[in-house]
Amino acid sequence: MTLPPRICPTPTNSRRRAPRVLWMLVLAVVLAAVLPVGALHAASGIKVQENTASYVFSERIDFKLKAKADSRITNVILFYGQVGKPLVRRIYPDFNPGKSISASFSEELYAGQYAPGTEMQYYWQLSTEDGNTLRTSPKTFEYNDTNQKWIKISGEFVDLYYYANEKLAKELAVKANADASELAERYGTELHLHLKVYLYNSRNDMALAIASRSEGYDDAVTTLGVAVNETTLLLLGSHRDVRGTLAHELSHLVIGLATDNPFTALPRWLDEGLAMYAEGPLRSSNRTALEMGIRTDSLLSIRSMTSYSGLASEVDLFYGEAYSIVDFMINDLGEDKLHALLDVLAKGERQEVALSQVYGFGLDELDRRWRISIGAEPSSSLRMPLLAYLPSLADAF
Repeated sequence: MTLPPRICPTPTNSRRRAPRVLWMLVLAVVLAAVLPVGALHAASGIKVQENTASYVFSERIDFKLKAKADSRITNVILFYGQVGKPLVRRIYPDFNPGKSISASFSEELYAGQYAPGTEMQYYWQLSTEDGNTLRTSPKTFEYNDTNQKWIKISGEFVDLYYYANEKLAKELAVKANADASELAERYGTELHLHLKVYLYNSRNDMALAIASRSEGYDDAVTTLGVAVNETTLLLLGSHRDVRGTLAHELSHLVIGLATDNPFTALPRWLDEGLAMYAEGPLRSSNRTALEMGIRTDSLLSIRSMTSYSGLASEVDLFYGEAYSIVDFMINDLGEDKLHALLDVLAKGERQEVALSQVYGFGLDELDRRWRISIGAEPSSSLRMPLLAYLPSLADAF
């Protein structure tokens, strides 16, 4: 069973690339506002003697600066963040003003805060008492899981990184590129960004690279794979279902690219349902949970599946239902309509509105029809008409 991944979509074509361009323009305006005109050039009299960044994977990132000037250095600011992301952190480190200064900053990290292979960027801004300002040239470094000695297998669409079981790695590298190509064609998107797969050999090895849900949840649920950002997934190679998990997580990446927008993410029931469908036949554990839910009238409502359940006991049921819902939408309502739904969602519409536009009905009617198709009892959960619908957080953001 797969832990719910956190999807961070990225645009794929000129229409969907517009939000990213807009954010970068906003960032440029913000930086222009905080940086003096002369900050883009090396200010006379300010000399940087040391400018470094280092890290311990999943523990901390350390930045160090040494500089001197003809006039007292009175202000030092560190800017850093991920390459290609609009969010840049602005840090005012402690230092002793003077003609020669040393400044440093350490950020404590939690497991999974940054994905392996993340490109980081940073620069400093220094100001002196006599009014000179220097902004250092941006420097980049790749944040990687240094606990392993990674070997790269390059592919047309997907690069796979491994450190053990070369035979399996080569097999999965071929499959990853074939699956990514098929998914991109199916959902009408272009893979203009290279995807990356990190193949871990054990649960313990992968633990530092993924975010914790809770101690109880992590103990009860084994993460087989997770999409950690818009282009990167982590995969547990030691599990027997690794091939299906690879297809599952690649679906998250490709559909995330196809439906990226700055307003809404895909509802979790749909995102996970499509990913489960990409795996192939439903796993026995999920099928058993689904059948039990039907027999005991304990199915989750589709509306409640807009976000993930925090209960480890509901994981198998959640994924089994998600698969069943998408299977119903494809085989009973038509795959062309499902593609149309994704197109509407890609424009930033909420799921209730998007369903109404494409199918002529909303979540509750979809829930009712799906339950009839699998022989389940109607949901007894509270209903709200479309006009009175209050979006969940997943709908609103």
